[in-house]
Amino acid sequence: MSTHDSLKPELTLSHAVVSWLNECATPRTAFQCRLGDEPLSVRTGPLVWQLESPPIPMLECMWRLGDETIVLSMSRVLIERLISTVQSGMGLPSEPTGSFVLELALEPLIARLEARIRQDVQLAQLRETTMPPPYLEYDVACGPINGKARLCLFSPLDGPVPFAFHALGDLLRKLPRQPSELPAELPVLVAGKIGSLCVPAALIRKTSAGDALIPDVSPFHRDQIILSAGRLWAVADVADDRLILREPFRPQPPPLEYAHIMTEPELQGPSDAELDDVEITLVFECGRWLMPLGELRSAGEGHIFELGRPVDGPIDIVANGRRIGRGDIVRIGDELGIRLRGGLALQ
Repeated sequence: MSTHDSLKPELTLSHAVVSWLNECATPRTAFQCRLGDEPLSVRTGPLVWQLESPPIPMLECMWRLGDETIVLSMSRVLIERLISTVQSGMGLPSEPTGSFVLELALEPLIARLEARIRQDVQLAQLRETTMPPPYLEYDVACGPINGKARLCLFSPLDGPVPFAFHALGDLLRKLPRQPSELPAELPVLVAGKIGSLCVPAALIRKTSAGDALIPDVSPFHRDQIILSAGRLWAVADVADDRLILREPFRPQPPPLEYAHIMTEPELQGPSDAELDDVEITLVFECGRWLMPLGELRSAGEGHIFELGRPVDGPIDIVANGRRIGRGDIVRIGDELGIRLRGGLALQ
């Protein structure tokens, strides 16, 4: 990692790197200090895997830590504010290099890193941004100016966490997590849903092994699944045996509730023929996992879920929270369907 040619994005992630990334992307209270007369704060943002559109004008700061390199991109307006604040506060002439003044501006942050690693951290270069995602994003405020910073993830990430990144992670973990009233270790059940289908009850009774069901809602057709935890849900991209969140978990809309019934209820119950017409929603799940409530709360855009198995099978068929059958994903023409391994019944 000592030359620019080695700064290549690597998307094969080891378990150690996944844990490090998720920990670094956990929402925490902001790091705060003062830069001259201006308050300076840094707050953890999401883990970003795809370049935003339209891109924000950024400048790239290449920092040397011994034989390793850290690339930190910052929005141009933020860098200009940092430089002008230091120049005015210290009475510097207008001609010193921008990299020198920026290094002075970030001294409160750099000093903590140097104390942690017991090495000098030097700003080697300041240039137009060239590094692609993935990156960890941060919200930075200097006085009234708000901007973005990005820690680029270019090192090989299929083994141990690189020393420089590990040191940064240790510093971030010293910042308190955002407070919570519920215990963070409380287990929560998360289900991965690849599609759903609404069918009459009569169809469930008639199914047998080899029959195929085609979902009428299928995010898996777009290499996505829906992760749900109670009334919370989020969309995730499928990446082999991992899922990558596109957005934080959010509440589902509440079900339609009837304030009153316009007709008097009949004393006689519904007939079998009428029950056959009752529609039941079948949900096709690729798995269920327990995760701590604290991790669910902090899981934002870019958070990684390790499944430990392929997403595409076998598939559980669930009705009202109960598994009633299993199947396998098959292609039927241009559609993706679920071929039943047996009939549908409570299991």
